[in-house]
Amino acid sequence: MKKQQRQGQEGLSLIGLMVGLLISMLAILAAVTLYKNTVKTVYGEKGLVRNAVQDGQLAAGLMSAQIALQSAGYGLDLASSDKHLLLLASASLNSQGSRLSGTPLALGEDEQSSNALIWMFDADPSPDRAQLRCQALLSNPETGALKLLQSQGNCQPLGVQWNKISWRKTVLIEPDILATPVQLSVARDLHCWPFGSLPQAISQVSEPRASVAVRLHYVGSVEQASNTYTSCLANLGA
Repeated sequence: MKKQQRQGQEGLSLIGLMVGLLISMLAILAAVTLYKNTVKTVYGEKGLVRNAVQDGQLAAGLMSAQIALQSAGYGLDLASSDKHLLLLASASLNSQGSRLSGTPLALGEDEQSSNALIWMFDADPSPDRAQLRCQALLSNPETGALKLLQSQGNCQPLGVQWNKISWRKTVLIEPDILATPVQLSVARDLHCWPFGSLPQAISQVSEPRASVAVRLHYVGSVEQASNTYTSCLANLGA
């Protein structure tokens, strides 16, 4: 009489199911971690998107500021930094956003730093239609915003009228974009180009001497990397 052999059980065992479940969970965990890190890298506080926005606004805003600065003294007879340029410390706009306050600083050979600079120019230099106007750069030390201000009406003489001028505002760098606000500094009798240039060691061209030089100090997306834009105001005398 033949002895019947019992066949082994076919299909998945409980241990096999648990091993498969563990592998699946590990794969899902790895995918979620990768997604989280990718989102943080791209959209996080110091992510690629924020850095791109910051550097883009810096480049556009500082270039606009440099172009505006070149109007200082334009069209004025005997334009000078004493009469047609004013550096303000602790400057701010009033609650209506139309008047400036601050402490005027005397310009000298030593570099002076502040958060606002006002200059005068002639919007229409024809002899019969002089329109003396003022512009200003204002850096907000709290929000990091950089604004270009334009006077509404005549602003002469600047030394007396600066805190009575009504201003229109143009935002060059939006608030809360920069971790460190742009700082302005002014010095006399420096070597510089109107819109900056390559260092002399690279260009092999000596920088001309200017009566007044303005520097915009800023920090971009690279941490602890301070940068400076230097522009000389070619229309102003000492």
